[in-house]
Amino acid sequence: MSEKLLAGIDIGGTIIKYGLVQNNGQVRIKRQVPTPQDAGPESLFDTIVTCGEQLLLAADEEEAEVDYLGVGSPGTVDIITGVVMGACPNIPGWVGMHLRDRLAQKLNLPVYVDNDANCAAIAEHQFGAGVESSHIICLTIGTGIGGGLIINDEIYRGSGFSAGEVGHIKIFDPDDPEKGTLNLEQVVSSRAILANLKEKLKSGMSPVFEGLTGGNLDNLGIRKVFSAVKKGETQAVAAVTKPAIILGRVLAGMVNTLNPEMVILGGGVAEGGKLFVEIVKKTIFAEALPSVIEDLAVVPARMGNSAGFIGAAMLRGIYEEAKDN
Repeated sequence: MSEKLLAGIDIGGTIIKYGLVQNNGQVRIKRQVPTPQDAGPESLFDTIVTCGEQLLLAADEEEAEVDYLGVGSPGTVDIITGVVMGACPNIPGWVGMHLRDRLAQKLNLPVYVDNDANCAAIAEHQFGAGVESSHIICLTIGTGIGGGLIINDEIYRGSGFSAGEVGHIKIFDPDDPEKGTLNLEQVVSSRAILANLKEKLKSGMSPVFEGLTGGNLDNLGIRKVFSAVKKGETQAVAAVTKPAIILGRVLAGMVNTLNPEMVILGGGVAEGGKLFVEIVKKTIFAEALPSVIEDLAVVPARMGNSAGFIGAAMLRGIYEEAKDN
């Protein structure tokens, strides 16, 4: 009898990660490709089809069977129809994509689709930092900001599948009033941190940044920013500190509202920045109600950048539970 493996794809604003997973969450095969930029939704769809085909071929090489494909997509996703419904600014034209049916037709197997941050929350709850918790706020902080909510051991999607859209919370920066009101991810995402820091570095780079970039700002990525933070570079520390405080304040409000046991911080920004996570935690504990932080844990994600496709690979069981309820 052939071994059963689960297939998952995580569509990120910068990278598409995909792989084959065992029932216990162990990754057997992991791959990634760049997300097509500025090429339109059909180019992205074709890339996802190719990823799915590669997973099926890899399963054949492993002499394993794959019964379905799970996909985590940015934006609000109707998990019943598999259609991307809204709130997807990092992938223009993606709203309205009939992802489930089109992929199922191309790959000739069932497909299940959910929001990418929900998929990461599923992975962290089943196999990662949140295994022993029933009430969780899970954030993915990368090119954008996604949020997944676990309430009573189940993903909470809200009345229209839009719960957890933390990145679209409006904030006002009193230090920069000319910008007016911004979405949280316009301040806290890796894209925002890099853009703000590059603007400041145009007037001149410190020796640390000169060494990291070869004097070319085009070579500056978020990992190099965190390398500079570890070296104590003043502008790098400032570029990370302010967004972390802002995120901590937003999360303090969410913690007051939802009273979770745990806040899990994942994605490239949280994964690379120990200082970032520490500041977010310190801010939450300074500003949330004493009663809600008494037993609260604020921790980095454990599943790394595989969380999205691992959670996606588990979607059939999650879908069946949602349908029954």
